[in-house]
Formats: sequence, C-alpha cells, structure tokens
Amino acid sequence: MAQAPENQGKPLKYTVSHYRKPEHTHEAFIKWMVEEHLPIAIPIFKRHGVLALTPDAYFVTPAVLNEAVKQEVGKFRPTWDFADFDCFIEYTIPDVQTIKNVTSDPEWPVAVKDQDDWVDSTKALVSLGYSTPYLLETGEVVNMPK
Repeated sequence: MAQAPENQGKPLKYTVSHYRKPEHTHEAFIKWMVEEHLPIAIPIFKRHGVLALTPDAYFVTPAVLNEAVKQEVGKFRPTWDFADFDCFIEYTIPDVQTIKNVTSDPEWPVAVKDQDDWVDSTKALVSLGYSTPYLLETGEVVNMPK
C-alpha cells in the first residue's frame, strides 16, 4: 500500500460503496451483508483496531430513494451524477495500516467467502480521508472560524 499522508492523530474515514449482483434484490443483498458478512467481519475489525462502524456508517441506498433524489436535485443540477450503489460503508480507523491488517488477517477470507456471489466488485468505489463535523445533530455549530 502506498504511503499515505500523516493523519496527525485524527482518525481516518475509509469508505467502500458496494453494488449487488443483479440476480439479487436490494433487500436480500442488505440482509446478507448484515446477517452473514458483518457477524464474521466485526470481530476481525475489532481485533485490528477499527474504531467504529456505526449505524450511520452503514448507509443503505435503495433505488427508490436514489431515483427520487435524482428527479428532484437533477432539476437544479443537471450535470451531476447520482449514486446508484446499494450501500456505502464507512469505517473509522486510526491509520492506513489498519486496512492492510484487516485484509491480511487469516480469517478475512472466511468473512468475504460469499462476496463473489453477492457483490459486483468491478464497481466498488473506495475513498480515504478525514471527517470534520460542522453541524451536530444537537444543532450545535462546531469547527467554524470565530
């Protein structure tokens, strides 16, 4: 893995978008992810220091919602592309090494053993960066210049 910039003590956000294979419904795909994949993967995440995989981080994107936002926002932003993946997973990790540690864990192949049956891996989108909140759910504004 290439050397990433120093994160200066800030946790990193590692995201992966997943598309299901067309022979599966969106609902069956999410059920597989939550009930079969995650129970095996989470102990591996914990073992290698993944800091969070919260309910907000497992962002499910049903086609009906994606189409609705495309119809509405597309009126004002006709040049924008709209995501059509089935889910977006966001991990909070301490450093880039955590990704390598998870994927090289001897139990990781068990956690992803059925992935080729469910996930269209040719379309995955991965990102790595920082997250800085500006407006909290409480309504508090933070991290803004005074």
